[in-house]
Amino acid sequence: MVYKVEKATNGPKHHLFGFHDLVAFNKTGEKLLSLEADIINRPPLAGEKFGVGYCLWQEQQFVRIGETVAMNYPQGSRQQWISNNEFIVNNKVGDHWGSDIYDVSLNKKVSIIDSPAHCVTKDAKYAFGINYSRLFRLGGYGYIGIDDETKSEALPTNDGIFVTDIFHNQTRLLISIADVAKIDSVANAYNGFHHYLTHLSLSPDNKRIAFLHRYFLADGGIRTRLMTIGVNGESCRCIASGFLSHFDWKDNNNIIIWGQAGGRINDIRSNPLLSNCFVKPVINTVKPIVKAILRNTNVSTKHFLMVKDSDENSIIPFAVGVIDEDGHPMCCPTDRNLMICDTYPDKETKERTLFFYDFNKNKRIDIGTFFMGREAVDRTLEYEYLKGIDTQIKKMVSTELLCFTRSGLHCDLHPRWDANGKMIAFDSIHEGTRQIYVVRR
Repeated sequence: MVYKVEKATNGPKHHLFGFHDLVAFNKTGEKLLSLEADIINRPPLAGEKFGVGYCLWQEQQFVRIGETVAMNYPQGSRQQWISNNEFIVNNKVGDHWGSDIYDVSLNKKVSIIDSPAHCVTKDAKYAFGINYSRLFRLGGYGYIGIDDETKSEALPTNDGIFVTDIFHNQTRLLISIADVAKIDSVANAYNGFHHYLTHLSLSPDNKRIAFLHRYFLADGGIRTRLMTIGVNGESCRCIASGFLSHFDWKDNNNIIIWGQAGGRINDIRSNPLLSNCFVKPVINTVKPIVKAILRNTNVSTKHFLMVKDSDENSIIPFAVGVIDEDGHPMCCPTDRNLMICDTYPDKETKERTLFFYDFNKNKRIDIGTFFMGREAVDRTLEYEYLKGIDTQIKKMVSTELLCFTRSGLHCDLHPRWDANGKMIAFDSIHEGTRQIYVVRR
């Protein structure tokens, strides 16, 4: 089958949505949330303003109704619909991160919330958020411009996942980073480096939240734990740990995630002894040797994994030989046996592939390929846009990589469904500017 790709936004300015875990269309499907940027060849600067609005995508018309300074290119400003006519978007509120609510029937801001929203319940009563300043400092998808008040703490007790009552504008801590780190300590490592929480995602029935608990290892790698918690703050559990990447809820009881969970190599890398000042110098010597061995064995093989959200240890690879690389999955809201996903650029063609995956048939259906672009990152203002990132992070991750992956030139397709399971929207840079495109199912 040949799928028609329709352009939803036009240049010369750039338009984007962000991540693959939110519905970008309103319920009736004629409006598509979007941000607008003048340039994308570098990461955002502190205080830099980006347009907030929506596009009448069938007319390729962007309607700008506000601005935000809380933005990163991989995840946007976490803009999301809370009704057919209202949406919430993160922004700076006074001296901290918060969020604005807009009404598209009035084309104006109608409310301000004192806390940011990463994900919002379907009834629009509660928003769950994280500390975007800590996230930015530790190299994650945070926002530049506000100092991290927890920068002296590896495992803060007053920072973690927050829940906000949107109507009453009241926020409380759901669970702290320190408390998350205590859960299933066998899968954890108190290695002295700072921990953070990221990628919150509500289950389809909105009863539980999945999220990632991350921290760096002594060898420069990163440890990820896939966690879930009830929206009431109860029953927090670690359901997988190791090298783990992008995920989505398959249903209310299972999560799909790319990576490799567990294994002796991961256990060894997480051993607190490796953080000892006498052992660290040895790591740099043996690391290249170990990497070479792993490349020639199947020890480091990664797959999409089906992880059960329970106290049982149930992790089952799927789509083996069908999907052989990381991507950004989102299950269809009306048929969770169908997934939309993408790939990273092919090393030779420099093209990303967009595709469906049918769980029942274990079948992949490619939609199209999209060129990643050739423009180079502008590093002129590197000092300014990397200001505030922890010096330890800069030692572990090259500044060249940070500059590119935090710029708008690093444009993953990040496909996302509409609420009715009939359309997919995605970001792409293949026509020279960053725009939003739509595919009808």
